[in-house]
Amino acid sequence: MNAFSSAKKYVTLQKHNPQVLFMKNILFFIAVFATLQSCDDGDVIVTTFDFENASLNLCSNGNQYVFYKINNDVSESISLKITTDDPLFFETETKSYELNGSSNIVNYRRFDSDVTGDYFCSSVPPTSPTVAIDYTGASGTARLNTTTVLDDNDGLEDETGDTDGDGIPDSYDFDDDGDNVPTTVELGPNFPDEAPRDSDGDGTPDYLDTDDDNDGIFTIYEDKNLNLNPLDDITDPKVGPDYLNPAVADSYNVTAFRQHAYTFVSDVAVRLSNLVLVNGEEQIIKEALFLGTIENVRNGEFTPTPDFVAPQLNKPTE
Repeated sequence: MNAFSSAKKYVTLQKHNPQVLFMKNILFFIAVFATLQSCDDGDVIVTTFDFENASLNLCSNGNQYVFYKINNDVSESISLKITTDDPLFFETETKSYELNGSSNIVNYRRFDSDVTGDYFCSSVPPTSPTVAIDYTGASGTARLNTTTVLDDNDGLEDETGDTDGDGIPDSYDFDDDGDNVPTTVELGPNFPDEAPRDSDGDGTPDYLDTDDDNDGIFTIYEDKNLNLNPLDDITDPKVGPDYLNPAVADSYNVTAFRQHAYTFVSDVAVRLSNLVLVNGEEQIIKEALFLGTIENVRNGEFTPTPDFVAPQLNKPTE
C-alpha cells in the first residue's frame, strides 16, 4: 500500500469516527457561542451591531416618523419610531422623546436576507424579508437636534441686526429697511457685480434707506394707491416710481407692511441615550448611540407679515 492510499484510508476512518463527529459538534457550538459576549446579569452584546458606515434615513406619515439605518453586509437594521403632533424640523431646536415600547420605540432587527427602505416606508410592511431576530427598545431617550438655516436669498453676506425693527433679522428679512420695497429690488440690477444702489447719493444704500430720494417723505408713504407697493406709483414715467422722484413729495397714510417671504432648510441629528434593547432574556445596552444626521430633512418657505413699525430716519449724520 502506498502513502497516498494510507492517507485516504485514514481520512475515511476519521470521517466516520463517532468521537471525531462529537468533537466537531462541540467545536461548532463553541464557535457560535463565541459570537456573543455574556454577563451574569443577562446582558448580551451582539458583535454585528455595526451601523457606523450606514446612512440615516427617514420616512414620515402623518404624526409618525421612522428613522432607520440598514447594514446589508449582515442583513441588520436599527430603527426609531416617534409618534408626535409636534411640528418638526421647522426651527433650530432640540426635542426629546422617552421610549415607551409603543408610540416611541427602537428596534434592532436581523433578517433572513437583504432589507430595503420599503420595509420601513410602506404603510403595510412587505412579507419579505423575514425577521430572524428582533430586539425592542422600550427604555431610553431619543433626542432630535434640528438646525435650521433661514435665508432671504438677497445675496448679502454677514448681515446683522434688524434695521426696521420688525422682529425679522436682516439676514433673512425680505425688506431690510421696512419701506415695502424688497431688498432684492433696492440692491439694484447690477448687484453683486456693483455696490448696492444708492439713488440719492447720501451714503446709505437704498436697501437700508427709509427715504430713497431724500425728498423728506419716507419711501413707504409714497404709495398713492395704498397697495403696499411703492414700485407701481409713478407720476412721471420718465423718472420712475415716486419714491425715487424727489420732485414728487406726496405722503399717504400707510400703516402696514407687505407680506414677507424667506426660505428655510433644516438638518437633523438623532441621538439615543440610556437605550436598553431586549429580546427575551437578552439585552443590548447603549448608554449613548449617535444614529446620524440627515441633511435637508425639510425645506420650504415662510411667508409672515410682520407687525407694522413706523419708519425712522436713518440718514448718515454730518
